[in-house]
Amino acid sequence: MNDKDIAALADRIAEGRRSRKVMDFLAEATAGLSEAESYKVQFAVHDRLAAAGDPLAGWKVALTLPSQYEPLKLSGPVFAGIYRSGVRPSGAVFEKGWPLKAGIECEMVATMGKDAPKGTAAWTADTIKPMVRSFNCGAEVVENRYGDVTKVSGPGRIADDVLQAACIVGTEVKDWQAVDFAGLKGRSLFDDKEIGAGPGTNVMGGALISLAWLANKLNEHGTHLKAGDVILTGSVHPPVFLPGPGVAKTEFVGIGGTEITVN
Repeated sequence: MNDKDIAALADRIAEGRRSRKVMDFLAEATAGLSEAESYKVQFAVHDRLAAAGDPLAGWKVALTLPSQYEPLKLSGPVFAGIYRSGVRPSGAVFEKGWPLKAGIECEMVATMGKDAPKGTAAWTADTIKPMVRSFNCGAEVVENRYGDVTKVSGPGRIADDVLQAACIVGTEVKDWQAVDFAGLKGRSLFDDKEIGAGPGTNVMGGALISLAWLANKLNEHGTHLKAGDVILTGSVHPPVFLPGPGVAKTEFVGIGGTEITVN
């Protein structure tokens, strides 16, 4: 795919995102996309949406388990952008018609206190820790913008920010520096019924590990985590699409969580 093709595809995706209409073209349009090309498209989409008034607010880590990325023929976990319009507090009520077929994931949200530029050594969980300002219990709201999401390839999902719709920021984690992120238990509920659950180890072994991975990946792509960036560090369970309108919650047992209403 040449630069002209990448630009044209980014234009179509950005327009689809702005219009909040089903992008039933994406599966076919991205069928031959390589993983490397998909990130070029994603970054081009970021540029277009930012130019339209919705800049990046941070990043997300996704598909953290081999059982998630291998069936999509991806080399490993992936990353995508989070937009300013999608960062919302716990208690948020979503307008009717958006997200398109919403789903929920239970995640820790990190907020960066310092930049994490490329250095002489790769970032690790220990070295990224002082760069973090805070952690909050959080949720990612994803959406099926494609009609049949199962037909969209791994690279196709990367190109369109891996189903990202919103980042919900909930309970602040007190004394997070002492938290055993690997030992956390997280779950999601819909109308008070559990619909997904998993351990902190599902996030590459823990939220700080995935955050360091993200810092290194962004460095490879010529950018870096910046102070103020909001980061969805990865879900403890695969996305669960909601059956309809209602109240969805996420919870990290003993720490806190989030709540949203989808109409």
